[in-house]
Amino acid sequence: MFIIEQAAAKYINARSGSVVVSLKLEPAMGGCACSARHITGSYLPVITLGPPTEPDQYNQVSIDDITVFYAPNIQPKADYPSMVIRMKKMLLWSWLEIEGAKPIASFK
Repeated sequence: MFIIEQAAAKYINARSGSVVVSLKLEPAMGGCACSARHITGSYLPVITLGPPTEPDQYNQVSIDDITVFYAPNIQPKADYPSMVIRMKKMLLWSWLEIEGAKPIASFK
């Protein structure tokens, strides 16, 4: 389900040995106050280092020496066989990025 590129694995192991893949709601601007849904936007996958504060709310998988905690409503996109965690750099900044993740949304 997940592939961790070598540079990302080194980055994770040097800092915590685990990552959390969760969803963050990015609210959209605009909308109508008369709508039944007051919050609109997109759910985006987010990666953070370290174990989650509430691990029982996440699924987990071990890849090599790294534990990946992930939200149960995340799956690979249709065109991707798995989700890829990779390292990104710009000048002095480094961060982790995920490619191929798709949230499973349910609305009431």
